[in-house]
Amino acid sequence: MKEINVLILTVTAGYGHISVSNALKDYLEKREIDSKEINVEIFDILGDVNPLINKVFTEYYLKAIKYIPNVYSFLYKKEAEKALENPRKFKRSSKKLKQKIQEEEITVTDIFNKVIIKKKLMSILKKQKPNFIICTHPFIGELLELTEIYEYVKSEEGLNACILTVVTDYVVHPSWLNDASDFFIFASDRLKYFLNEVKPELLEKDENDNVKAKFFGIPIKDSFNNTYDKIELRKNHVFLKENYDFLAYDYALGDKFTYLIMGGGYGIGNIKDYVKLLIEHENNSSINLHSSSRHNELSNILVVCGNNQELYDEILNLKKEKDYNNQIMVLGFVKNIDEIMKMSDVIITKPGGISITEAMACRLPIVIREYLPGQEERNTEFLLNNNLGIYTAEDSSFLAYLSQLKHDEDYRNQIIDNQKKIYKVNEPSDVNKIKNSGVDNNPNLNKDSSLYRIYNLMSEECFKRRDNELYKY
Repeated sequence: MKEINVLILTVTAGYGHISVSNALKDYLEKREIDSKEINVEIFDILGDVNPLINKVFTEYYLKAIKYIPNVYSFLYKKEAEKALENPRKFKRSSKKLKQKIQEEEITVTDIFNKVIIKKKLMSILKKQKPNFIICTHPFIGELLELTEIYEYVKSEEGLNACILTVVTDYVVHPSWLNDASDFFIFASDRLKYFLNEVKPELLEKDENDNVKAKFFGIPIKDSFNNTYDKIELRKNHVFLKENYDFLAYDYALGDKFTYLIMGGGYGIGNIKDYVKLLIEHENNSSINLHSSSRHNELSNILVVCGNNQELYDEILNLKKEKDYNNQIMVLGFVKNIDEIMKMSDVIITKPGGISITEAMACRLPIVIREYLPGQEERNTEFLLNNNLGIYTAEDSSFLAYLSQLKHDEDYRNQIIDNQKKIYKVNEPSDVNKIKNSGVDNNPNLNKDSSLYRIYNLMSEECFKRRDNELYKY
């Protein structure tokens, strides 16, 4: 049986891009197209080429957004403004790069692109011979626009591959809008207005009667689509120390209201300050808003530190100093974030595109205290404009919102209802319908999920190419 080959190109500067890549790989490899197995390989454009360069690039990015956020924000917004001024004539920097390469006017950055990455990427393409290329980082689009690579990927004499770009934020920014891709996967159809302002031709039918812009949502792990009972899951789950990095002892959440605090894979943000604020507020407050014992008792505060060992140690010391062992649980980098989110009632997080999507899938009201410049700033705007959560920079309003979310179930449900309009999962009633119909053996199959819709798009493309006698798979 000949395989359908899929090559996912990503960059590990930020865990979101690799998270999307892994979700796609796990999902696609369990399926077939036209009775052919799907083989998926992930290639890290920086890490797999040169780990040292990848480390320098990642550290530079993290320091830039930490120490010179205004510069990063200015450059991010400037490129968007250029596109808005004249969208149909806007050309990305990669066009200039191609011209310089052809004219042999090369800078150090261009050499890095041309000599190091381009050579390695061409080698991977010729080895893997992908039928589909999926890009999960904007930098990759510039590489695929390079003349030699583009001609090999798109020509019938070469790969004749279909290219998909998966945008991993709730924003339309020109850095993603390369000229090589056949399709673009956007986070929400509520971004159509912005896309029409930046690159309207993506909303128009091309010569093959295709519309390049697809509003499928951001792909996340398929396990987020599984149904669950939050209370039962929390009561029956025990965090065993041997299953988690850094966990000092076994811990059970029980039937208590649970706040989840996290800052992505790097554990970015003033997380320790938020934990101290919340726990001191809960322990010192004498406000009794509800008669329900569950709402009056102290909450669980579940802290996920990612790979930030320093943060983990700080939270652990806070537990010991204040004797908060029965209220604070601290974890490092976790692989079962879907289970952890499903056990929680409210999430306090940085507004990365993947974090927001995962929170909505778990029906978690989202609280933002701070955001990184650029894309996270735009994600926060999307969140607020659609009433999916809350942003506040003030301690007093932060605590007031958290208290309201804990005590006012109607308020929580208003936010959750808005999330359901953006990200759909199988509700228990949907699962029962599927089970009773006997149509599908998988009651948790979510045909509204981004993963399923991307898979379906790829299937359609395979059959189109076969019908056009270009079916080489």
